[in-house]
Amino acid sequence: MCIFKNRKTKMETISILLAAGFSAPKGYPVGNTLNESLTKLDTSEISFSPDGRLTVSIDGKKPDFGYKTSYEVEFEFCLELIKHYNKKKGNFDYEEFYDYLLEEAVNDKEAESLATGYIKDKDYSQIIFALRNIYNQLVAHFLKDGIGANWYDNEPYQIGNTYTGYTGFLKYLKHIGETKIVNIHTLNHDLFFESLNKTDFLSGELCDGFEELGSQYYGTLSTDNRSYNCRLQHYTGNYSKKYRLFKLHGSLDYCVYYRNEGISLVAENYIKSRYGIGVSNILKEVKDKNGILSYERCFVNYHADFLTGTTSKIKRYEEPLLYNKLFDIFKANLKNADKLIIVGYGAKDSEVNKMIVDNFDFKNKKTFIVDPYAGDTVEKFAKEINAKIIKKQLESLALTDFD
Repeated sequence: MCIFKNRKTKMETISILLAAGFSAPKGYPVGNTLNESLTKLDTSEISFSPDGRLTVSIDGKKPDFGYKTSYEVEFEFCLELIKHYNKKKGNFDYEEFYDYLLEEAVNDKEAESLATGYIKDKDYSQIIFALRNIYNQLVAHFLKDGIGANWYDNEPYQIGNTYTGYTGFLKYLKHIGETKIVNIHTLNHDLFFESLNKTDFLSGELCDGFEELGSQYYGTLSTDNRSYNCRLQHYTGNYSKKYRLFKLHGSLDYCVYYRNEGISLVAENYIKSRYGIGVSNILKEVKDKNGILSYERCFVNYHADFLTGTTSKIKRYEEPLLYNKLFDIFKANLKNADKLIIVGYGAKDSEVNKMIVDNFDFKNKKTFIVDPYAGDTVEKFAKEINAKIIKKQLESLALTDFD
């Protein structure tokens, strides 16, 4: 239970915005690194299973399903389209390419001619639509830290007052968490920040609006020729602890459960998957008209639900099931915040910039941008919101930097 609950006086709140630069010291790729990885990708190690999931082998060899699946064909065309886009535009940006997939590719005659050898029982517009699932999985595949990890639920609790690359920042979080509510908003999809909950800095006081208790949702875990149905967390919007995490652009472990209504599928709730389960084996406990319990399976998820693109992700900010709720909370948190701290953000998301300008009282309250390599775009945004730029690494930050 939150130590601040039931207090009558208004607690001071701090709003924090994290972006790609925050995860960089852990070894996660920044935009340019991800761009390079995607343009150099080939078919030598990655495959796609008959159910549409990206698959790799632990021995580094390309998985063999005995035949080339339709998803592998789409993967090969996706790589061809990346090369075409790179040549056509003169450079490759992984988010702009996603916008191209959604908005331009279907009318690109050169790309359509390239697709001839990849189309069998689909027309060109169908294969372009199918590439969204392929491409999102490719992006997720590269979201790993410096040692190749992207799940941290098997890591032990870390005691002590140091954490390589982050010590200064985490000491500040621990300090302000003693007396303040800390609203942490992140644009990152990775699971690194959640892992910090198992340290002496956050000490289990992190919540993200998802809860396991009361959930009707399960995932199938298969191991050693055994299968188990494990209860999964569902989004309740309950934030009861002192460190409150809002993943504004989704997460590598988020997916949507769709329920059946006749011949239609209706988006019902956001679920958090777990390691070894993925997002294509999600079940819901339901009762029939006689009150007998059974499991209903959601068959439509191929990949985690996170936002990419430049203009296309902004369009999804209004989706009511989760993202609109998160952005409403973000704006409310900005209005109520006594201080704003921005970390590792390149200030390139025009809608997020607008939300900050419109909702945070930067004329009367302090704003800080932590960026040791702040470029012109960040410098310009800092002037717009009257922010102090702290050109220090997260490791070396001091409590006094935010005075």
